[in-house]
Amino acid sequence: MSNIKLPLAPPILGITLAIVSFSSSIALPGISTANPSNSRLDSDQRSPKAEVAQNHLAVRPMMASNPLTVGHATRTPSRKAHLDQERITSRTLQPLAISLAWMPPNVPERGVPGKRKAAATRGGPRCPKVEPPLTALVPATPSMASEGQMRTESVFGLTVVSHPTFWFYVPYALTPDLPLEFVLQDENHNEIYWTKFVASSSSPSVVGIELPSTVASLEVGKQYRWYFVAKCERLGSPVVTGWVKRMSLNPSLKNQLDQATLEQKAIIYARSGIWYDTLNALAKLRQQNSNNDLLMKDWVKLLQSVDLDAIALAPLLEF
Repeated sequence: MSNIKLPLAPPILGITLAIVSFSSSIALPGISTANPSNSRLDSDQRSPKAEVAQNHLAVRPMMASNPLTVGHATRTPSRKAHLDQERITSRTLQPLAISLAWMPPNVPERGVPGKRKAAATRGGPRCPKVEPPLTALVPATPSMASEGQMRTESVFGLTVVSHPTFWFYVPYALTPDLPLEFVLQDENHNEIYWTKFVASSSSPSVVGIELPSTVASLEVGKQYRWYFVAKCERLGSPVVTGWVKRMSLNPSLKNQLDQATLEQKAIIYARSGIWYDTLNALAKLRQQNSNNDLLMKDWVKLLQSVDLDAIALAPLLEF
């Protein structure tokens, strides 16, 4: 089990977030709404081949990507003027604010059914009844219900990376007596990845789980279902579930991302409606610059844009 690290680094730029109503051109095919077999989720007996994620953030101090420059004078400056110019330039080489606009993609009409917030539990010392409950940091869209049917919600987001990171709000104190479990399945309910782990935190936290490189890459154009469980009880533990789809990169977008800083990637991901990677880029920036108030505001506004205000101020952990 890897240690939780909350790295500190000098504050960098903030990203000013604007929420934009948008219907993208991304076409998302419908998927089967059949209920998968989840017998493994309610059992503590696991296959020896199951892998446990041991992931670390690569922490690098980030530099301002667009420093201001000072135009050249039309005449040769004196030595004093040159020194004054250097002082002016030094003062103006400060990080710039960048506008980040979240543009949500369309969700298939028949939805990708999930559950962003866990249902109320019976309560107990390990998982008491709390608000807000166990929650996935993923957009949720209500699905239209036919007459006589229960209304559901689509819990869905896009990624362009082969091994994305998934973020969840855990409202309980994290102890060795409260294992957390993450499962990833393909559309045919075949298990792609499973991990069970424990952590230590005295207060509610947002945890990040990166799909390890030892697991097969997500295939472009395919959708996968994930489950996240706080194992309070053998049966009936709080659980959230949703979907991720890996989309292809067109040459223009790939070229932009290849040359972008982490701050610029957050902007590109957000404008392209790529939720998982937008959130993860901001999470990394927050952890690398924990004292940067602008980044915290950007994080809060992003979560507010998908109705996750109640958990926006929770601290971040990553495994």
